[in-house]
Amino acid sequence: MLGYLRSLVKLPPAVQFYLLSEMLFGVGIGMAVILNFHYLELGFDTSDIGLAVSVYTLTVALLSYPAGMITDRFGSKLTMIFGSLFVVLGYVLLAFIETPLQLILAQIVSGFGFSFVIACEFPYIMNLCEKQEDETTAYNLLVSAFTLALALGNILGTKLPAIMPAGNTTYQSTIYLIAGSFLIMLIMRCFLPAKSKRVAIAESSRPKKTSWKVIPSKQVMIYVLFATTNGLIFSMLGPFENVILRERFALTDDTIGYMLAFNSFLLFLASLFTPYIMKKSWRLIALYSAYALYLVSMLMMGFNVIVYAFYLFLLGKGFSATLFNSFIDSSMMKATHDDERGLHSGLRNLFRSGAGAIASAFAGYLLLGGDYNSIYFITFLIIVAQALLYVFVVRHQLRQDLNEKF
Repeated sequence: MLGYLRSLVKLPPAVQFYLLSEMLFGVGIGMAVILNFHYLELGFDTSDIGLAVSVYTLTVALLSYPAGMITDRFGSKLTMIFGSLFVVLGYVLLAFIETPLQLILAQIVSGFGFSFVIACEFPYIMNLCEKQEDETTAYNLLVSAFTLALALGNILGTKLPAIMPAGNTTYQSTIYLIAGSFLIMLIMRCFLPAKSKRVAIAESSRPKKTSWKVIPSKQVMIYVLFATTNGLIFSMLGPFENVILRERFALTDDTIGYMLAFNSFLLFLASLFTPYIMKKSWRLIALYSAYALYLVSMLMMGFNVIVYAFYLFLLGKGFSATLFNSFIDSSMMKATHDDERGLHSGLRNLFRSGAGAIASAFAGYLLLGGDYNSIYFITFLIIVAQALLYVFVVRHQLRQDLNEKF
């Protein structure tokens, strides 16, 4: 364990600096926990929010495929800078919305930016590694840095509105701070190199790209299909979990912020130690145990349990899902050839977002009727389908590509 922790300190400075910038990204996303409350205070209902989230995810879906190709063709850094500019602009616009139509337009701008950022962030940090064996660690550390900062953002997002000057709503000034954190992230990443010396040397020995790679390989499509199920699961619950906690258990914003912050901290621990677990002989036991806990927790959250039990299942769901998905996602990206990683990320986001748009709209409609239980039973069934896909398709492909047991 100590050896693993020491190895994290020895990662290239560019990787460490990128992780610091990612923490600003995580703080901003964590603070965005108040966006739903901002919308509700403006007079929007859950169907308006669900539609806006659907438009956002659909925008990301439509642009992710070309964003992935642009990443492979022109490099991750250029794509990152371009996308980050629109993310900042999107959140500035969110602070000024007054009608559902304006909300949708702001979500389109934000979705445009995120489609490029998400398409290149994992290929980018892996390209900054000087050793190929560090790629999996860097991938998971990116998730870790994000989730740790997410916890801090959750707390700030629910605390700051009480002390910040009020605007159109209690939360408007906090949204300006979210945009500010994204802007600082953008400035920091302007100082990063485009790639590591290792990657630059490898690319110089290959023929120069003269065309766009449009058709993905079979392995990439299998991995993208699995990622699509994660998009369904996240979009069914992610945008609404804070609303569910408040409406189902009559909790205050502060309480919800602390609950989600601690959950994010557990997600950080899960993703931080995933690379360590992946190297152990008992890794498969940990992998399948996590998946079993994931299933049980999701199922139990659908029943009318007391708030303390619900929160324990919430923590179990988040921790186990992060452990399992960090394990599989990093393995799938590692198994993908360098010249397809951008395309992989782009297609992954395309299908995740397309499926997520449908899931968000459906979830918003379901919650509009005051049903805060069925959404967990439906998500449980999606996870069962995902488990079958993994056992019969994805696991075999990973074994073939990486020559490892899964």
